Amino acid sequence: MTGQELRQKFMRQFVGMKKYSQRQAWLIVSFYLVQIGAGVVAGGYLLSLTLSWLTVSMMIILSIFIGTRLRGLNNIVHECSHSTFCEEREDNVTLGRLCASLLLGCFKEYKHDHLSHHAHLGDYGQDREMGPIELFGLHDEVSAKTIFRYISIPLTGRHLKVYSGINLSGSDGALYLGLKAAILIAMAGLTIAQPYAAILFVLVPMFYILPTINFWTDCLDHAGIVAEDDELKATRNVLAPTPVKLLFFPRNDCYHLVHHLFPQVPARHLETAHKELSKEVAYKERAEAIKPTHQSITQFAVRAS
Repeated sequence: MTGQELRQKFMRQFVGMKKYSQRQAWLIVSFYLVQIGAGVVAGGYLLSLTLSWLTVSMMIILSIFIGTRLRGLNNIVHECSHSTFCEEREDNVTLGRLCASLLLGCFKEYKHDHLSHHAHLGDYGQDREMGPIELFGLHDEVSAKTIFRYISIPLTGRHLKVYSGINLSGSDGALYLGLKAAILIAMAGLTIAQPYAAILFVLVPMFYILPTINFWTDCLDHAGIVAEDDELKATRNVLAPTPVKLLFFPRNDCYHLVHHLFPQVPARHLETAHKELSKEVAYKERAEAIKPTHQSITQFAVRAS
């Protein structure tokens, strides 16, 4: 059974899965912002303490945590691009623009690029998300050598040119361009007033940790299989332990295979859809669908060798 046939079989079953109301959606976005703000405040407090291995370790952990909360906002932008976050399409546009601006991005451009990823997955000429990262070789067979490459790339910062940056496009409207300008001014002011706090708990999470999480997630989602023609074979789920999923894969983005097969399913229901699909032999026999991620990658590497 192909991915298209699997989609046709389950399409009706997954139609109409409930999205968030406007109030729920705003509360979720606010909760991420509160976590980010609390993280920055806590980081400032740690800097006021006597420097020790404990405080340094806590600062590193806190910086990574803030980066994962930014990833949550990034995932909301993704959901809004599919109009699966909020019940009303206008709310998806509004919150998509807001969250993209908070990340110094552009919702309109992100949506255009991401929808091309679904339409032309793995076609570097037309997939506007995968095209710029062709140089990282996600199409290469998985092996110890390629895994080492994927781990080492962020350590050298080679990914930052593609995954990090500031988009001052006005495509989302003057209001959101103004918001981005205000954020940049606030960042500059904080850097002058509290340089260490700004670097450790704002700049590093925004411009290094978030891009690194995004890069490694792309590797987990597509490495070694991105060139497959069938969507059932061109991506994988990341079935990590629950604490890891909650921290590094907020908004259920660990079910990337399910998302590619059924992009209309709201992220809150991806796990439910995964459980239903797991009853189907064609889905269940895919190691990348139901096995823990390290096992599916290892199995693929063994086949490739």
